[in-house]
Amino acid sequence: MLGAIAGDIIGSVHEFTRNRRDDFPLFVELSSPTDDSLLTCAVALACLDTSVGYAGRLVEAYRLAESKPGGAPLGPSWGDGFRHWASEGGSRRGDSLGNGAAMRVSAIAWAHDDAKEVLRQARLSALPSHAHPEGVRGAQCAALATHVARTTRDPARVRQVAEGFYGALPSLDRLRREHRYDETCPVCVPAAMAIATETGGFEACVRAACSIGGDADTLAAIAGGVGEALWGVPAPIADEAVRRLRAAYPWAARAVDRGRSEWKIP
Repeated sequence: MLGAIAGDIIGSVHEFTRNRRDDFPLFVELSSPTDDSLLTCAVALACLDTSVGYAGRLVEAYRLAESKPGGAPLGPSWGDGFRHWASEGGSRRGDSLGNGAAMRVSAIAWAHDDAKEVLRQARLSALPSHAHPEGVRGAQCAALATHVARTTRDPARVRQVAEGFYGALPSLDRLRREHRYDETCPVCVPAAMAIATETGGFEACVRAACSIGGDADTLAAIAGGVGEALWGVPAPIADEAVRRLRAAYPWAARAVDRGRSEWKIP
């Protein structure tokens, strides 16, 4: 899950820029954890303590962030649909097909060893706010791909899993030419899977995700979650991501610490 958080923080400054260069500095002054990081930590907490549940943890993360604005140079940037859902206390089921369902699930792949349980939990994590079939499919694809990456370290196997959900994935070259900003699972998840399986290393994965002109922080969070499971997060990147998360949202950093310890994430 730290791979998703690092990807989000690195991508935060590129989210709306339509950036197509990959030679950018990984961290700059404004680089910040956004809603992708906070909801990744919320899902991790739901996995660590099942008494609260996914909906409760997602709403809690929203309220914690909103109660202390200004904790990071860039705000959480909640999607309008999620903001409305969470501000009402998660009392109704949201039917979004947005990429938020997929960007927050990486902890599930570390918390559960059985692939069927990973799929079940990914579905449950999506349903409160992203119950649209495409939202559920995106969450399940991202979680299972991360699980297979963790257990096999084989990008080809990961790609095979993703293609079971979406059919043939685009090539990275095609994404660089044709990808356009889109916040939905059907567009973002296949793109992130293609990036994660073609780039060959965590840093290259995140740089590619932030340089195809799309929803950079979320693409980097989804791809980064898979990339962590394939290759690990280089220590300098991991340390800086945790430092920035801890400075802005201490509760979220504590969730990362606890998950990495209990699930023995390298």
